[in-house]
Amino acid sequence: MKFSDVIGQSEIKTKLIGMVQSGKIPHALMLMGPEGNGNLALALALAQYLQCENKTPTDACGTCPSCLRNQKFIHPDVHFTFPVVKREDKKGPAVSADYISEWRSALESNVYMSYNDWLQSIVAENKQGNISADECRQIIHQLSLKTYENSYKIQIIWLAEYLGHEGNILLKVLEEPPPDTVFILVVENSELMLNTILSRTQIIKTPPIADADVQEGLLSRFELDEGSARRIARIADGNMNAALDMMSGEEGTNDKRLHQWLVCCFNLKMKPTSANTKNLLDWIEETAKTGRENQKIFLKYAMFFLRECSLLSHTGHSQKLEGEELKFATGLSGRLQPDSYEALLKILSRMHYYIERNANPKILFMSNSIRIGGVFAGELAEME
Repeated sequence: MKFSDVIGQSEIKTKLIGMVQSGKIPHALMLMGPEGNGNLALALALAQYLQCENKTPTDACGTCPSCLRNQKFIHPDVHFTFPVVKREDKKGPAVSADYISEWRSALESNVYMSYNDWLQSIVAENKQGNISADECRQIIHQLSLKTYENSYKIQIIWLAEYLGHEGNILLKVLEEPPPDTVFILVVENSELMLNTILSRTQIIKTPPIADADVQEGLLSRFELDEGSARRIARIADGNMNAALDMMSGEEGTNDKRLHQWLVCCFNLKMKPTSANTKNLLDWIEETAKTGRENQKIFLKYAMFFLRECSLLSHTGHSQKLEGEELKFATGLSGRLQPDSYEALLKILSRMHYYIERNANPKILFMSNSIRIGGVFAGELAEME
């Protein structure tokens, strides 16, 4: 992957290229930022740039043998580590090498993928991925070997926070790696990282992708009108993976679906009639039919909408809502207290978590509709 293939992040690209051009590339680099912001893409682009035989001051050439292998994720001196689960058909501990074919396919499909996307692609079911002690020892062994092509040895660790305390095994090699070795750690949740590892890496904090860059990325890759691309970009909120999810789902009707749901939740508590109960049950039945991926997209939209409502209540304006959305948000924000937004967002976040783990959507939406209604019952006098 070339830097020109990475969506947005121009400032970070310039910084990474400058490090290489100046010969001051750190032996252990950590790219730290939120899900879907392109950290893995940046790591891949940096690896290719480091090994490119004909690099320019702005990018890898993309045509030399090294670039061609990097673009297929098969360069023998680029090693990948990522969270895995134990394979049922294999004895011994789980290591990344067990899933290298699936990993390459996943990268070809979407370098902005999330942890849960990856686990779903390897059919992990309800197992949780991690990076084991055996994996750490294998990293040390691989990096002790000579390079195949007299270039850098590069170790990319995606979601390094899943090392846990096993990361202590890597402390010495991080501090004193073999010559021409570069570690690139990709991290989303810094709070899960050991301080001993943080102190041994040069950290580059990366922001969410700018809405304009997400929009441009969508327009350049899909046959999409500008209005739809702008709408998806604002909801994705800097997460390219979320934007790609919306491209493959039924994103366009989520504003109406959310409006209907919140009204049903309110009426369930404040106007408890058989007709209002039936309206909620009908809504849940219809939503359950949309499928898990569309339910995830809907919940992401709902969280986006409530965050904008909260902003609207504090500042009096929203840069991302318009039309009927803005009208509904204005009415809602005027009646909810600040604590209510936090409570509602926690409910939605928890729902998204369980939908990803194949929870029964009818039970999930019913139980949490009651919870949302309870939040409204304590705050609202009426809701149109």
